[in-house]
Parts: sequence; C-alpha cells; structure tokens
Amino acid sequence: NKAETSMAKLTVAELKERIANNDKSINEESAYEAALELYHIDANTVACAILGKLAKKQDHKKELTAALTIDELKRNLASPIPGIRKTTAVLMGNIGASEYSRPIIEALKREEYRYVRPSMLLALGAIGDTAAVAFVQSYRVEEPKDETEVKHAEAEKEAVRLVLGRTVHGVHAHFSGLSKPHSVELRCANMLGGQLAEELSDIGIEPIREFSNGVLVETNDMQSLFEARCFSDALFPIRRDVSLNAAAIGGSAKKFLFELMDSSTDARPPYRYRIDMPNTVTNKAALASEIASVLDSPELLNSPSFYDIELKIEIIGAPDRCALYAKLCCVKDNRFNYRKEMLPASIAPSTAAAVLRLASDELHSRARVLDPFCGTGTMLIERSKLSPCGALTGVDITPKAIDKAKVNAAAADVDIELICKDCIKFRASEPYDEVIANMPFGLRVGSHEINDRLYAQFLKKLPEWLKPGGIALLYTMEYTLLKRLIAEQNEMELLSRKRTEAGGLLPTVFLLRRK
Repeated sequence: NKAETSMAKLTVAELKERIANNDKSINEESAYEAALELYHIDANTVACAILGKLAKKQDHKKELTAALTIDELKRNLASPIPGIRKTTAVLMGNIGASEYSRPIIEALKREEYRYVRPSMLLALGAIGDTAAVAFVQSYRVEEPKDETEVKHAEAEKEAVRLVLGRTVHGVHAHFSGLSKPHSVELRCANMLGGQLAEELSDIGIEPIREFSNGVLVETNDMQSLFEARCFSDALFPIRRDVSLNAAAIGGSAKKFLFELMDSSTDARPPYRYRIDMPNTVTNKAALASEIASVLDSPELLNSPSFYDIELKIEIIGAPDRCALYAKLCCVKDNRFNYRKEMLPASIAPSTAAAVLRLASDELHSRARVLDPFCGTGTMLIERSKLSPCGALTGVDITPKAIDKAKVNAAAADVDIELICKDCIKFRASEPYDEVIANMPFGLRVGSHEINDRLYAQFLKKLPEWLKPGGIALLYTMEYTLLKRLIAEQNEMELLSRKRTEAGGLLPTVFLLRRK
C-alpha cells in the first residue's frame, strides 16, 4: 500500500536498496532518519537531495542545523563527486545558516564543474548575508570555452540575476544629478512636438531640435525638465544607427550605461538594468538574452524586475537597424502622481497637457470649464495646471468613472464638481467659457453607430453649455463624423484641427468657438 509505505520509516539498508534500484518514489519524510544516517556514514547525492528538500521545512531545518557539523559539510563540499558538492550546497542554502556562506564561497572559487556552480550561487543567495551578497555581486561568469559550456554559463548568469534580484529589492539607486551637460530627448504624443517645444521655451529651456514626437535639449539640470508636462519620457541618446544584433548593441551601450549610472547616482556596481524593445522584433526574448550576455559584468546586471536604468531599443528604417537610448528610472518624476485610478479609455496625462496647449491662446485664467465625458478626470486636472480656473465641472454617465475621478482629483488637490449623469441630459446652471473633452472613440467605448447619434446630440448641446465666444476643445478618433456634423450646423465655427497619434490610433483635436 503506497500510503502505508510513505508513512513507514525506512532503514538505511532499505534506503540503500531503493537508491541502488533507482527508485524515484522515495518519500522524503519516511526516508529522513535513514538519509541523515547515510549522509553521516557515506554521503551520496540521493541522501543529500532528500535532506536538502526537507531542510525547507522549519522543523527539519532546526534538526539538521544541530545534526550536521560544519566540518562534515565542508568535507562534502570538497567531495570528488560533483553531484555531492552540488547537493551539499543546496542543503546548506536551504538551512540558511550565515556560517555556511564562507565555506560555499571557497568551494565555488575552486569548483571546476560549471553545472555545479549555479547551485552554489543560489545557495549563497538563500543565505543572503553580507558576505554572500558581496561575493555574488563581484562574481564574474567565465565565457564558455566551447558549445558544451554555453548552457551552464547561461545558468550561472541566471543564478546571479536571481540572487541579486532577491537580495536587493526595488529601485535602489538615488539620482544625485548630472555631472555634465547631456543631450536628452523628451518624447510626447506624435505630431505634438511643437506644443512641447513651446512649453519648454516658456519655462526657459530652449530646444536644440524639434521632432514630430518630441524635442532634443541639452541640460545638466535633469529636474528642471519636469517643470514641463507635455512629455512622457526623458531619454538619453546612446547611438542613432546600430545593427540589430547583440554584439553591436551591447558594444555600443555598455560603457554609456555604466558611466551614466556611475556619474549620476549614489549606487555602487553592479548597476541593474532592463532591456526594452518592440514586440515586432523577431525572436525578441532570445535577442534580449544575447544582449544581456554582452552587457552583464561586475559593472552591469540584467534585472528585469528590479532595475535603475533601462536600455531602450527602437527600430529605425530597415528592420535590422535600431537606435539606442537610456532611461534613468531612478529620477523622481512626480508630475502625474495624482493618477491613482484610470480606465482603458483614459487619455495619457502628458497627451492631455499637450492637447490643451493647442488651444492655449484661447484658454484664459479664471475660466469656467466643463468636461462632459470626464472619465477619471485627467483633462480637467491638466487644465487646472495650465492656468487657474474659476470652476471645473466633470460629467460622466459611468459611476465607476466618477468614483475614480474623485480619487484622482483629491490626489491632485484640485476642486472638481463631479456629476454622474448622461451629459446629453445635463443642464448648465450658467454658461461655461470652455468645454474640453476626450470624446468616446467607438473603439474602447461604445461603437461608431452609437457615436453617430451621440455626437449629433452633443453638438446641439454645445451652444447651450457655452457662452458666446466660448471655446470647445474636442479630442476624438471619429474624424470624419465630427467634421461632417460641424459642417452641418451653424452655431459653432471651426478654428483649427490637428491630427495626432496615440497607441497606434490617429485621433484629431478639433478647436471650435461658439459664434
């Protein structure tokens, strides 16, 4: 009976017999005492593996700590049998006594078999004391001598990554400032680079070059850039035109990443990074692994879960050419911390800021502002950042959106009157100076057929909500529909329209004025 056998204690003789017969069904609990006795008498890999598994359990861990002497463990770390060295390291790591770290470090230094080393590294990570972590941080994985060593070299690198990922949590570097002027690309929604350039000029930062999706500046004052709200990412250009292969990318980026972290943070090597590249890249995971094998060293460590700097790879022109950028993830950017809640259709706050600047000549201080499709409140909050407002009102038909908008408004410390209502049924107590809206696209919200009716009703409401000369700023994917409806009515005049880009979509910003 299998259940009875698993509960019965095995003798050393029975355990030896099972080991000799290559029995894979040995129950660790029933074999514990025999495995421990066998380990004392004649250590073998099976007995050690059984003890290693049981060492994860608290009661056995205490017993094994008392039963196994450090000299005995050291002797087995030096066994002529690689499997015993490997399983002994696992056992010691699972017990986790800090006194074990030094013997494992010494054993790892002399270990000739590469397949044993990852287990020793992971054991040091499980112990996790200062000596163990310091050794793993300084550990250099030898390049494989031939094809038979490639797999084991990768296992060593993965073990180092896992250990440092477990023992040093979160973004641990603190940005201390740029030691010299650097070129920085500030990225924004496509076709809104002009609004970002204008905003930067307003705060005293003159762009070197303007792109459709951003601007290039030079600065040694990183924090001053975050006075601007129209950009999403601040990227340090590494190299513009690079062959899309690990050797070229790693060779171009390695020195730059190290020097940027070393000169601008208070952290010590290895500096943790992650690799970001488009999903369109063929064999993306394999290429990322190859790049990491070039970059990883005592100075840099691939750590996708906990990192301080990001290597961004962008395809340019031909599919085998790319541009390389670094993003410092340890720089504090508190501009959009209010965004505690969001919905799938929410507009990005940097895009909202840039869209609003399209109408900056028409938007004035102390204005009364209505957002009839307010969602989680982003457009209204960003409007309040552009200039002081007399009143902010948000209307949305969805209770969930209103609840989320309340959270965001409180976090932003912005006073918004939020109303859960179908905007077509909403009546203004007095006319507004501005109506701003991220309108339903018919892709994430509603459908084109629904929008056909909704937009027609909405345009009829605009003159009711707006005072004469009042402005409407509308952001939508329904370009053809809204263009047609504007042409069919005679109370609102079209001042301008501007195509943009967001997540592969091509929305348009319409600016209207009530006649």
